[in-house]
Amino acid sequence: MEFIFQVTNYEDPALDGEAVELLRQRLEAKSRRTLPALWKLTDRLEARVKGRRRRYTLQGSAQIALGAFILVLGLMEPRVPILIFIGPLGILAGLLTIYGAKVKSPPQPPASCKKEAAELLAGWRALDGPGAPVEVRFDENGLSVSAGEDRETVPYGDMTGIFGTERLWLLVYGGERALLLQKKDLVSGGAERFLPYVLDKLAT
Repeated sequence: MEFIFQVTNYEDPALDGEAVELLRQRLEAKSRRTLPALWKLTDRLEARVKGRRRRYTLQGSAQIALGAFILVLGLMEPRVPILIFIGPLGILAGLLTIYGAKVKSPPQPPASCKKEAAELLAGWRALDGPGAPVEVRFDENGLSVSAGEDRETVPYGDMTGIFGTERLWLLVYGGERALLLQKKDLVSGGAERFLPYVLDKLAT
């Protein structure tokens, strides 16, 4: 089986944010390998926070239901002003509880990821000009990058990870080298089979 990428331009503005996310994923993966105990603790804390959010969401939903029930009772004849006042307060409290459970500032990628992503994209965008077309091929022996008569080959044993976003894959090899591939550039092999294929090769 083989997968062939015919490299096209990287001018899509959406790639800027996705490249940063890929490098954040790579940084986290490296950190997890280096500090497994710390990440185990972090994952436990995150699981507790998620559990708390679920509880707050259920609590808020119950408050909204109770507030609506009280409001309906207050509006029925004979009307009870205190219930008409309390009902909307219960609904509002429930909405605020649910909102508070869902609001979370997304983690900001480190500045180093943003800088490295800009440099990485600049290098690939420079390929969109005069010169031989670039082809990237994955087969049983590894990957090869060809541009005219120039050719570089990398065995799977030199690859350390692959990460993905909506439009991109980032393959890390040879220590800190990175290959940035657009999913739309895959012309042979099928995108749905590519990632499982590479992950299987990396695991063997």
